[in-house]
Amino acid sequence: MPILPRQPSDMPDTKNKLGHTIRSRGARTRRAILDALRQLLDHRHLGEIRPADVAQAANVSAPTFYTYFKTVEEAVLMLCEESAEDFQRLATHIHADWSGDRGFEAVRAYVLDVLSLWDEHGPVLRVEHMLADQGEPDFAETRIKRLRRLHLALERRIAQARANGLHPVGLNAKLASYETANLVESVAAGFTLMRRADTAEAIVDTTAHIVLKLTTGR
Repeated sequence: MPILPRQPSDMPDTKNKLGHTIRSRGARTRRAILDALRQLLDHRHLGEIRPADVAQAANVSAPTFYTYFKTVEEAVLMLCEESAEDFQRLATHIHADWSGDRGFEAVRAYVLDVLSLWDEHGPVLRVEHMLADQGEPDFAETRIKRLRRLHLALERRIAQARANGLHPVGLNAKLASYETANLVESVAAGFTLMRRADTAEAIVDTTAHIVLKLTTGR
């Protein structure tokens, strides 16, 4: 899927590293740097990317990169924050009507949406996961923020099912919400490899059935 560059207006006005307000021209330059980095992450590991590489890909000078970002990781963090905005819509699938067969259809739509988001943001999200797992606090925080609304929606569903006797009393709804969301993210991250085992439709349907069972107990 081709990556459509975000418009400079998508990003709030802030100060650059020189303390100057970033206006329209500066926003376009910063956007070019971020888009170039996003493309580099498609085929290179984070540790292989230098600020000079990003500057060259963005057709700006190396000093210009440092006008907006101290490090490549700082630029990646902004890309993570942007991706988090798109993830906020996932909770709508969990809040939908799950009565009868609608539950499976809502969960299936949720799984497909996660796959779509990972198709778009996967290289950035893999860096987020890696650095968060390494204990980098900024990346851990953006990962938490990215999924917080989804976690809360899943937690409510799981807690209600437990209250109705569909889950064991000892099941922790908050932890279960984390593990359920992580399951779908893992499927999305490893989707290409999983395709060796079966069709895309089978993977989506199986994941949806698992999530529905984990969430509702049905």
